[in-house]
Amino acid sequence: MTEELQEEAQAPVQLDGLTVYPGVAAGTVQIFASSDLDIPQFAIEKSQVRGEILRLRNAVSAVDKQMAAMTDTLDEDLPAEAAAFIEVHRTILKDPTLLADTNELIKTELVNAEWALSLRLERVRRDFEQIDDDYLRQRVEDIAHVVQRVQRTLAGRRSEASLLDVETVEDKVILVSDRLDPTDMLQLRERDDLDIVGLVLEEGSVTSHSAILAHSLEIPTLVGVTGLRESAANNQRVLLDADAGVIELNPTPEQLKDARLRMREQRRAKRQLRKLKDVSAVTTDGTDVVLAANIALPDDLVDVHRVGASGIGLFRTEFLYLNREDLPGEEEQFLAYQKIFRSMRGKSVVIRTADLGGDKMLSRESMALLRNAPVEESNPALGLRGIRFSFAYPELLTTQLRAILRAGAGAVVNILLPLVTSPVEVRRFREILEEVRASLEAEEAKLPEAVNVGGMVEVPAAVAVLRDLIPVLDFFSLGTNDLVQYTLAVDRTNAAVSDYYEECHPAVLRLIAETIRRVTGAGKSVSVCGEMAGRTDLTEFFLGLGCRVLSMDASRIPSVKNRVLQIDSEDATDFSRGILHRRSAESVRRALTERETRFQVNDHAEESL
Repeated sequence: MTEELQEEAQAPVQLDGLTVYPGVAAGTVQIFASSDLDIPQFAIEKSQVRGEILRLRNAVSAVDKQMAAMTDTLDEDLPAEAAAFIEVHRTILKDPTLLADTNELIKTELVNAEWALSLRLERVRRDFEQIDDDYLRQRVEDIAHVVQRVQRTLAGRRSEASLLDVETVEDKVILVSDRLDPTDMLQLRERDDLDIVGLVLEEGSVTSHSAILAHSLEIPTLVGVTGLRESAANNQRVLLDADAGVIELNPTPEQLKDARLRMREQRRAKRQLRKLKDVSAVTTDGTDVVLAANIALPDDLVDVHRVGASGIGLFRTEFLYLNREDLPGEEEQFLAYQKIFRSMRGKSVVIRTADLGGDKMLSRESMALLRNAPVEESNPALGLRGIRFSFAYPELLTTQLRAILRAGAGAVVNILLPLVTSPVEVRRFREILEEVRASLEAEEAKLPEAVNVGGMVEVPAAVAVLRDLIPVLDFFSLGTNDLVQYTLAVDRTNAAVSDYYEECHPAVLRLIAETIRRVTGAGKSVSVCGEMAGRTDLTEFFLGLGCRVLSMDASRIPSVKNRVLQIDSEDATDFSRGILHRRSAESVRRALTERETRFQVNDHAEESL
């Protein structure tokens, strides 16, 4: 190799990605191939159907045994989420509809089991692609991981085989892959001969279970790094700066020196944040702040307890209805809600009625079970969704309310209504709720101690009629994700206009401020809910407006709590006033960035212990 080519080969290369878990890590690249299978496709005779179904059943059983053994051998120091993710995959594996539907495809299409699984997975993907909620949409990847494990077993390949291809190295490892099954990640991390300090994936999203697991393991992680494997090579020196969302191949000595200093500081910061679990979120002048968690599945409870959340500020219930060919019965829902109430042991739980319709449509088979099923909508975001969908199909709402009230027996139940725009909707809901309560009382069922009804402020119309909504609602929740979308007329999933989705737009911030001012002025509770609630650069702004409840992804609670502990309420009020006078999102962002220099991971935790 010529001197010029050697210099070019060693020249620094920077690639961008999406940050899953922040932090800095330096080490050498180890590439993990996700081992895509060339799925065989061939026709079978009717006489072979029974044998093919038996082959599938045996493969499913073998994979289940592998996962059970994996759970038994996990390091005790790993967070509870590690075992929980394996259990999620085992639950998918044991779903009777997955096996039954695949068996049916083997019978009707007369194809081999591997291909029947591929056909079934493709149908599931089509259903999930219609879902706007990124967290729920990414759950199809869990199904895909399970299906691929079964296919590998059918093909005679052990799921763990490709893990052996990752070389043993003495240096710290930055693991590079196209995508990664959470169970593969756990097995790689369990290897004594690998010190994995960073993870970089070409595919995936920040809401995939692999990403969430990386977050719980506190591994600096990037996803969506296009062209990474083409640029990187095994044993290549690399610097992962997940704080900035970049990975540097062939970093300079100066970059590595700076990284080592930052790594030392981040280790200190992590130690401090872990100590905050049992510390109350109180400002420097003694103002109590409630930091609640948003969850989409009962399995998310492990995160809630790990970070010491004050309660559940939003339990999304759509998971009960999606990706199935029937409708969830009362007992199934009752057990899911009961698990939440029992786990939280008297802490506040807010359950949102099913936010169905629009982007989160039921399957065709499920819709066929409803009366007057709707035709396809040309503009689903402005169509039959949220509380409107519940009113269109009251049998769904009635079943859900019966399950919620039964599960919350003896507790205070908080029910949140999505997409509220009028007091008429609230009164109509209360009438249905009273009918359900009276029916259960007549059946001598145990009932909640109290039921509070809240509304999500997600559209400008709700802000405009707050004067009318406040008397009929017990509490409010600012659904910031949809509020931004509807205020700015931007589809946040549309790449062509995604740059216009701006949380710091003055119009959005002023609507939030107006809502908090009016609701707190009336003596009622209002929470900020969604991605904005988990942004530490906005924490002081929200507290300055008078908000005392923030509801976010559980993983964000330690950082937000650390920020709360350093805020003075009077200073926050002055700061929020200044932000509201800004005339552009860019100006707001600049002010937030300048303000960041006031805060750090402090030692308040040690003082409180």
